[in-house]
Parts: sequence; structure tokens; C-alpha cells
Amino acid sequence: MDVAKLGQRQLFLMKWENLEGRILKRFEQSQNVSEVIEYLVAVLVRSALCSRAISETLQALIRELFLTSEPSDTLRRYTPYFEKYCEKSEWKMIIKRLFRNEADYSACTKEARGYKDYLIKEGTLDIRQENHAYIVESFFEDMNGKRHKLTIREVDPNKAAPVVTKLLQILTTLTIFETNGVRKFVKFINYEGSGKIITTAYDTRLEEVEESAQESSDEKASNDTKTGASPKKTDNANPLANERKQTTTPHDKANVTPTPAASKPKSKPKKASATPKKPDTAYLRYGKTNEQIDKEREKRRLEREKNKVLGKKKRKKK
Repeated sequence: MDVAKLGQRQLFLMKWENLEGRILKRFEQSQNVSEVIEYLVAVLVRSALCSRAISETLQALIRELFLTSEPSDTLRRYTPYFEKYCEKSEWKMIIKRLFRNEADYSACTKEARGYKDYLIKEGTLDIRQENHAYIVESFFEDMNGKRHKLTIREVDPNKAAPVVTKLLQILTTLTIFETNGVRKFVKFINYEGSGKIITTAYDTRLEEVEESAQESSDEKASNDTKTGASPKKTDNANPLANERKQTTTPHDKANVTPTPAASKPKSKPKKASATPKKPDTAYLRYGKTNEQIDKEREKRRLEREKNKVLGKKKRKKK
């Protein structure tokens, strides 16, 4: 299955683990080095705004691209951003294979070297608060002067305004963002960082897990009904009954009021017994709870049903 190009939604809103997989699959299929390098620059901007390190897998991809790919203008232009992910020996080899001399390196990387330090600057404001979610909403103009909004979530609120501004301006150097052939993010206009208190939250993914668990529970209950197995009771099934059972003394048990039959669901037998039930005087017995009495009564009834069915089969054989 072909992997489509990545846009701003994928690069700035997708979960980090999923984004990493998409970049790797896209490169595996397209082998477009320039495109993937620009994807990685966008990832560096996002990770800097969120104060998050990129994965070792992407770091290995970076080294592979710069050490083995055919030299190109895109590789040369963005080389300084990736120096920290290479060993000193590897970095020397990269500079040697991409640039003719030091002057060539300075000319090709002038723009990137001006932004490079902002990718590693730490936050200095100390305004982060617990239970708050922080975002950056930024606006850019495209080639036709139309405004476009870019939202980045889970950002570090401690980044100062000049740092955030420079990081967002790096995106104006990329060509991968476009709509109908019109390049977006050509000119940076403004941004606003904000935080909100997380009061309540809902995740549809949790709903899917609960539905799956409910389906498994229903399937198990259906199988138990077919095999005649009764559902197991847990101590947590009825907290009120547990509390009553724990606080009842042996003397009180003798005077416990019987639980109405309607409060305890029973599985109906396939054939109802014609024998009328005797008056319920079991609750007068000393030292047994209603639950124990009901279990013994149910056991005796099932035994009678079993004997009755076996008795009919014997008569048929005769």
C-alpha cells in the first residue's frame, strides 16, 4: 500500500511513534531524499517547541542520509541542523563529501546556521503549571497572500517569544507544505501561545477498548448459558450486600429478614417442575446467610430435575 505525502496535520499533530513510522515507510517507497530531509527539519522544529528529543531510529536515518545519499542542494542547505546527531568523525566525512571547501560550506549554510542555535535553546520562563495543556497557534501567508493557520500541541510554555518566533520561521524555508500546487508558509505573520486547565477529558479509543471488553463478556455469558454454567459472583458485585455480610454478627444472622426472590436472578430450567414449592422457612435456621440458603436450595432443585430426567429416560428404554 502506497504511503501518501505527509502534510502539516501529520507532521505537527500525529503521535510521535506513528509519525516516525510514516516517515520511514514514505522514504522506503519514494526514496526521495530531499523530501524526507524537509520532513525531518519540520520534526526538529516540532521537537524543539515541545522540548522533546527525536527517537534513535530517526537519528540513525539522518546519519544514513547524509553519509550515503547523493549530494544535493537540499542536503547542503540544511546540514547544520543535524550536526548534533553525528559523531565527530562522521561529521567531518559529511562536510568533506558535501562541500568543496570551507567557503562553500559557509555560503550554502548561512541561513541554517542563523537558526541552528534556536533548535537547542532551553526554556527560561518557568511558567508551566500542572494540569494545563499548552499550544501554539501560528499564522503564515502562502504565495498568493492567503493566511494559513498552524497549530502545534503539547508545547513547552517556558520557551521565550524570540525563540518560538525563530523556530516557526524555519518553516518558511521548507517547500513540502502546499495546497493545489500553491506553497504554504511562505511568510510568517504572528503566533500566540496559550494554556488551558484540563478539567475533564474523553478519549474515543478508551470507548473502543470498553466495547471490546463488553463483547468478550457477552460472548462468555452466552457460552455459560449454553453449557448450563452459572456466572461467578465476586465480592465487588454488590458492595451493599458485602457491607451487610461483614457487619452481621452470628446472633443477628438468626433474625435476618429473607431477601425477596425477585432480587436474585435465577436461570430458568428448560422444563418447569410441576411440584409446588414448599413454604420458605429456611431463613429460620441458625448460622446461615440468605445467600447460603439460596445456593443449597438451588442445588437440591437441580438435583431433583436431574433425577427426574434420568428417570424418564429409563422408562423409555423399557
